[in-house]
Amino acid sequence: MCFTGLSAPKGSGPEDCSHLPPEQRRKKLQAKVDDLNKEIQKEVDQREALTKMKDVYLKNPQMGDPNSVDPRLSEISHNIERLKLEVQKFDAWLAEVEGRLPLRNDQSKRQSGLYDTQNNAPVNNNCAQDRESPDGSYTEEQNSETQIKAPSTEFDDEFDEEDPLPIIGTCKVLYPFEGQNEGTMSVAEGEMLYVIEEDKGDGWTRVRRSEEEEGYVPTSYVEVFLEITKDS
Repeated sequence: MCFTGLSAPKGSGPEDCSHLPPEQRRKKLQAKVDDLNKEIQKEVDQREALTKMKDVYLKNPQMGDPNSVDPRLSEISHNIERLKLEVQKFDAWLAEVEGRLPLRNDQSKRQSGLYDTQNNAPVNNNCAQDRESPDGSYTEEQNSETQIKAPSTEFDDEFDEEDPLPIIGTCKVLYPFEGQNEGTMSVAEGEMLYVIEEDKGDGWTRVRRSEEEEGYVPTSYVEVFLEITKDS
């Protein structure tokens, strides 16, 4: 269901996408929620169509047996309930990963609700737009807001809004890692890096190489020393 771009055997990862770094995991879970909601809508549309067909049969028995529609209606109802439970499950995982993530621009917008461009829009829709349209292809208001802040990347944008996280230690890279997913960082074996966020139980440590270069690396790939050896 969720696929990883890490240096690992190809195949499906855990259903909750816990093998992915936080940013990528959030996007995958949101995409799954969106897909499930689309499936629910399709089932609802089918149910409405069959209900109308049954009404026609009731009024015009010569056109068909109204009872013949009932098994399919029952099946659709079960499908809708099953899909709703799936949505609840993925929503819970999504809330979990968002609670662990450092507060970024798009999360600040969703939590504060102070941006004029989103006053009347549903919160969930804004989440999807922020995450699924990193190229600025969503609404003009949001695009204008991005241009006003800075014509920079999403990651640079974070530093415009927030002070950099303080250094809490250092780490030594034990194995080379290619950061192919958004939010990760490529590192070389033997490299020394600053630690700016500990592993919160998801298997990833946030590190910094320079003021403009930081990201997540697998915790198992580094040896962490939670003590500052250099002035930050």
